[in-house]
Amino acid sequence: MCRMRIWRVVSPVDFNEQLQGKSFMDFYRLLVVMHIGMALVLFSVALTSVMIAVLSAVKPDPDQANVKLVDRGNIIGLMENMAAIVVTLTGVILVFMGSWSWSQLWLWLSLVVMAFYSIMLTFITRPARLAVAKGGSAVKAGMQVLFQVAHVLLLIVTFAFMLLKPF
Repeated sequence: MCRMRIWRVVSPVDFNEQLQGKSFMDFYRLLVVMHIGMALVLFSVALTSVMIAVLSAVKPDPDQANVKLVDRGNIIGLMENMAAIVVTLTGVILVFMGSWSWSQLWLWLSLVVMAFYSIMLTFITRPARLAVAKGGSAVKAGMQVLFQVAHVLLLIVTFAFMLLKPF
């Protein structure tokens, strides 16, 4: 009987099953940490984008400093879009791996907001940033700041859906 217990503990079949279960949980935890970390990176990059928009709105003339700010803003916008894509993809993978069902409204609302966020960042905010660099008026600069603040507000709403799961 004692031999069977030892053999049972050291059995390669059980060891492989335990290892696969453990690696699945480690991968799930890694995805959770990656999802949360990239969400924090996305929020900080969005705040940086707001700061760049405010700095370029101070003097919306086509000068050298504004061109550099727009270049930095474009790089930050690209980083923001990549972070949004990574957050969305890791979230979708976590839904497939986790215990949530696709019929929950908070999940769909979060996906729609993140898709709208990326589309708005690419097709509305970036052209507004470029218009300010070409010698835009105070109205164009104000709209750019408004768009960036709207991005941060969309992120706050999405984070509230993720944390509170209200529906």
